[in-house]
Amino acid sequence: MINGQDIKKLEDLSEQFSTWIFKYHSENFAKPLFLIWYRDNDFNKTEKILTYKNGSFFTANSLIELKEKLYTERNELIAPNHIHLWLTAIKEIKAVESINYNLASVITDLEKGILEEKTIEGFAEFINLFDDFIHQDKKNNHLQIYIDNGLIREAWEYYYEFIFWPRFNDQEKYDSWDRPKLEINIPKLVEEFKNVILKFEESIKVTI
Repeated sequence: MINGQDIKKLEDLSEQFSTWIFKYHSENFAKPLFLIWYRDNDFNKTEKILTYKNGSFFTANSLIELKEKLYTERNELIAPNHIHLWLTAIKEIKAVESINYNLASVITDLEKGILEEKTIEGFAEFINLFDDFIHQDKKNNHLQIYIDNGLIREAWEYYYEFIFWPRFNDQEKYDSWDRPKLEINIPKLVEEFKNVILKFEESIKVTI
């Protein structure tokens, strides 16, 4: 098990090199996958998902494999230099994910009609990730229609209006607030959300 000191060191190095590991759990894969999210060195500091030169996402089946694959497949990746510097810096540290996208849990909750804070937050965070993917390369622009869908946009905007910003601005007041419920066609939202997930996963090529 990774100790607290190593976790803090890994977090600091991730911030320093603008490179983070995220865990991706979808009902469409038998096991969670691990990917890399980073902030590029371009003028706009574009937030991106690490990909191969063929456009597919870099993925690993475990945290141990992630470090090994990053090194052995480095020449096949579209990776700015700071990712390689980050990998060298964390060489002696046990890797751990910084972000967790548990879409299997989000879908299960939505299909049960559960619209709790963690469910809506998990939904919105994935939409943000998908948005990063769209904007990291012009060839992905055609995917914008999937998150411009009315129901997807409605649920995403609800999260920021009634959860994220109220919680950010005044946690104490938020904790005692009876926020308005999200009134939405849940079955249709699930259908549209699954479409977004499938479009995202077209860029995932899993190797065993």
